Amino acid sequence: MIETFRNAWRVPELRKKLLFTFFIIVIYRVGGTVPVPFLDSEALSAWFKQSESSGDFFSYLNVLSGGNFAKATLLALSVSPYINAQIIIQLLTYALPPLERLQKEGPEGRKKLDKITKYAALAISVFQGWAYYLTLKKAGAVLYPGEGFDKIFAEIVIIACFTAGASMTIWLGDQINEKGIGNGISMLLFAGIIARGPSSFL
Repeated sequence: MIETFRNAWRVPELRKKLLFTFFIIVIYRVGGTVPVPFLDSEALSAWFKQSESSGDFFSYLNVLSGGNFAKATLLALSVSPYINAQIIIQLLTYALPPLERLQKEGPEGRKKLDKITKYAALAISVFQGWAYYLTLKKAGAVLYPGEGFDKIFAEIVIIACFTAGASMTIWLGDQINEKGIGNGISMLLFAGIIARGPSSFL
């Protein structure tokens, strides 16, 4: 594997793609450190430690996000909305004739399916962002600046940040597909899991 990487590095075009992919992964990891406004990090940490000990679904989402879910950062939802959308659209291609026809149309049909998948991922990210907000609210990790409109504004900002982070993840994955070494979403997922590796041994 090391020898394969060395050989790839010697080819100028592959070297550019590898460097670009690494650059996108760095952006992805930096984005995972941006905090979402109106959240109490101490209450969040205490809630997640309690949740993690039970080994529930949140622990799984935290692994997918490379630890960003537990910190409720901008990229907390990470690749999970897109993966869910892919699974749903894939299943629907067997149930809905129009989607089945698109799948059989070759590259053009797959492009349209990919666009539909991204729209579905956006809808899922809004739903997941709202569900995560409700979970954080129940855990007492939301800091409201006031009542009335201020409270509604805080809710909208939190959900919008989670949704924007999921959309940004999909965009970064597309950049790796177009200008990097390909398999963008898989690369970001792998990078997140690897980044979380050292902490799992502590």
